[in-house]
Amino acid sequence: MKKSDKVIVGTSAGASALGTATAVGGKAILWSIFSAGPGATLAGAAETSTFLAWVGGGSLAAGGGGMAAGSAILGLLGPVGWALAGAGAIGAGVAIYKSRKRNRSKS
Repeated sequence: MKKSDKVIVGTSAGASALGTATAVGGKAILWSIFSAGPGATLAGAAETSTFLAWVGGGSLAAGGGGMAAGSAILGLLGPVGWALAGAGAIGAGVAIYKSRKRNRSKS
């Protein structure tokens, strides 16, 4: 396997792993960061509303995207993560296939 093929496989595998982590654990990671910091003293609906505004870049009054943007970002974590994971897996598979095909033609 050529060095460039190894780089493509490694990069694709990394993208796949990152995408899977984003899809599966992105919301939990964001929630844990929020709960340890700005949301440490909040509970219930106030905590949820503040979390969504925090993910959305701040409240509308402060110039952020507010709860709507936070909800949209959380909603996209799964599909974007799975798309990234799929693209990474396909990229790695194509690079491995091309490398094996090239090696067969040399022998």
